[in-house]
Amino acid sequence: MTKFNAIDLFCGAGGLSAGLEKVGLHVLLGIDFNKDAIETFKKNHKESLGLCKDMTQVTASEVKRLCKNKKIHLIAGGPPCQGFSMAGKRIPSDPRNSLFKEFLRLVKGLNPDICLMENVRGLLSMKTPKGGKVIDVILDEYRNLGYDANVYSINTANYGVPQKRFRIFIIAKKKRIKFEFPNETHSENGKNKNGKRIKKWIPIKKILEPKSKIEEKYFYSPKLIKGFKRREKKNKERGMGFGWKFLDLKKPSSTISARYYKDGAEALIKYNEKEIRMLTPRECASIQSFPKSFKFYGSKNSTYQQIGNAVPPLMGKHLGLSIKKSLEDKYDD
Repeated sequence: MTKFNAIDLFCGAGGLSAGLEKVGLHVLLGIDFNKDAIETFKKNHKESLGLCKDMTQVTASEVKRLCKNKKIHLIAGGPPCQGFSMAGKRIPSDPRNSLFKEFLRLVKGLNPDICLMENVRGLLSMKTPKGGKVIDVILDEYRNLGYDANVYSINTANYGVPQKRFRIFIIAKKKRIKFEFPNETHSENGKNKNGKRIKKWIPIKKILEPKSKIEEKYFYSPKLIKGFKRREKKNKERGMGFGWKFLDLKKPSSTISARYYKDGAEALIKYNEKEIRMLTPRECASIQSFPKSFKFYGSKNSTYQQIGNAVPPLMGKHLGLSIKKSLEDKYDD
């Protein structure tokens, strides 16, 4: 049986790679510009190389050399998405928006069978400086390179991740390869779109640490609580958002973002009016479906950022299974 190789561009801590490896895909190389993230990647992916480098400076020949000229069947990754994010200013000229071009440049140079690109939903409505859709540019570029490309919009909670994280995946494959996007395994009511019984969403109460084990530093100070309540009142009068959000323990978490380290206001635990806290890094990692054995390197703030930027490993596992099947169908005929 063929051993299928992958590389992970903009790999971050390696959440996507962790999922791909779980199903037997061999991640040869992870590349990212963030030193802490690459350190995390290398320590948790012992059989993979980690390269800390600006993607604009990475060449296809360098990747081939690092991978010892092995066939690369899959290129996966998530180009930085701040310019596409609904939470950002969505500036068409944001230089980070052009990093998908670096992804496609390496696709052209390495010619994999399948490509997997992850991004935020904001990419679907992002416009080019000339007024066209960025997503159409990406799909056209793939077609010009000889790939069939499709966009899939998902909620990770529907795949067993205890987090409502809305993302898109662009799957591009060589024309003779068949690919089926993985079916949802979970839903809010325990039924799929056809009425068939599946599992219910995973509530965060199953993974939170007991209150008694949470360090004092994760709790909001009385001054901070007072400030948020004051802001909440003003925003309510203006018809705006309240500025902080409390999690329903019976449901999946809201999205854990890379900005969570600032004050955690997008996903807080409220015991009462005086006891409100952020999630710990370990809880955030569990919400992202990282196994407890996965260790993060860097400061506390850096760890939060690495977790928030990651593709949930469980989502990577689901995608990896479908991709592996597609490759097996091609090579094992």
